[in-house]
Amino acid sequence: MKYNLLFLFFALLIGGCKLMPKNEEKIEPVNKTNEFYHYSLWAALVNKIYDGTLTAKEAKTHGDIALGSYNGVDGELIMLDGVLYQVPSSGKVKSVDDSTHIPYLNATFFNKEFSFEINNRLNYDSLRKLIHQHYPSKNFFYAFKIHAEFDSLKLGSMEKQQRPYQQSLDSLLPHRPTFLHTNISGTMVGFYCPDFIGDINAAGFHLHFLSDDKKVGGHVMEFTGKNFKVDMDKLTSYRFVLPETNDFDTVNLYKKFQYGKK
Repeated sequence: MKYNLLFLFFALLIGGCKLMPKNEEKIEPVNKTNEFYHYSLWAALVNKIYDGTLTAKEAKTHGDIALGSYNGVDGELIMLDGVLYQVPSSGKVKSVDDSTHIPYLNATFFNKEFSFEINNRLNYDSLRKLIHQHYPSKNFFYAFKIHAEFDSLKLGSMEKQQRPYQQSLDSLLPHRPTFLHTNISGTMVGFYCPDFIGDINAAGFHLHFLSDDKKVGGHVMEFTGKNFKVDMDKLTSYRFVLPETNDFDTVNLYKKFQYGKK
């Protein structure tokens, strides 16, 4: 009887293993804790490192919100609720193929820790000041999901560059494509980095926008709006991964970012 039970156990175990598809690929998140994942360096972008080896498929294993760009600085990258979007120089939101490559990414798995609402009309500067008042400490990194109704909203994108890259980020940004929208609602996602981040990332606020209908998006430049719902996630761990490319191997990261920041 004992041997019969043993035989039955192994038969069930082997039979169960056969139920698993051989070719099924499952993407497991790398980290669901308070980790800020950062691919490449701000200083690399400033010094014309516009290509990376990170794919959109892999990017989704590092967070469910994100911002960045695509190879050749081909527009703006936005991830909301685990879905990646691209806003090219046309300003029209596009879906993203998993094989698309990314030169720069900030991402995290968003876990709301703080939340507040503001019904009054605000612009970008006044919203930043109010958010600062809600920080437990300004010495940490924060991720945001901010939904609002905008009276006016100025967004930016980037014009795709061709190799060999001639223009630095500083010279591209003043001439970037911009779009002014009115009476639009949607979500801003992004991050705050303390000043001590140096040339690794852009200090201060960095937000990208996606409209509720998923048709409008871009880098947030200016706005006035109302009915703000601000969700915040304090990030206590920072991980950055350097691009393993020939360009990054040989670049001299001498150039500092000269364009104004907020």
